[in-house]
Amino acid sequence: MKTKIIIMAVLMSIMAVMTGCGEKDKTSSDVSSDTTQLSESLADTSVTEQSESTTTLQSTNAANTSISEDDAKKIALKDANVSESDITGIRINQKIDDGISLYEVDFYAGNKEYEYEISAQDGSIRSKDTDIDNDFGSAAQNNAKVSLNDAKKTALSKVKGATEKDIRIHSEYDDGRQIYEGSIVYKDMEYDFEIDSETGNILSWESESVYDD
Repeated sequence: MKTKIIIMAVLMSIMAVMTGCGEKDKTSSDVSSDTTQLSESLADTSVTEQSESTTTLQSTNAANTSISEDDAKKIALKDANVSESDITGIRINQKIDDGISLYEVDFYAGNKEYEYEISAQDGSIRSKDTDIDNDFGSAAQNNAKVSLNDAKKTALSKVKGATEKDIRIHSEYDDGRQIYEGSIVYKDMEYDFEIDSETGNILSWESESVYDD
């Protein structure tokens, strides 16, 4: 930015001199040529500064992320003492919180929901929480005519491009009726849904930006 200001000042000074006493003998084409050369120099300087800024930003992001999504998942599952085959849905998002790069790892296993925040730099667990989502556990799923896997496929079919890593789903009872409830987070959008475990029909579907309060 300072370089730009200096060049602009020089450009204005030269133009003033040219139109004054020192350069009266120069033709208009000479003045135009000098102005064009200085403008091109200014443009080259701008491109160079942008390139250097982009390189610095990329280097900073790389330095802030040493742990992959898969590493974060393994750390969370190990801490929860849950194997990957036991989970019914998992979602991993990366975010910046107070200048710290974190992975949010949320997953279901049995009748519990696990939520973790893991540092993307060193893999340390910044926070964790566990909630019991229903009192019926896996027994409730066994009584359903529509399997959890089929319900998952139904929900994912509504969001083109979303995969199993983007969905969380579990079984629960609502007013005496068993349903599948869950959410999909994909491309900055969150989709919340309920699916009837008897018919496989979608009972409710809502979507909003992940940036909405």
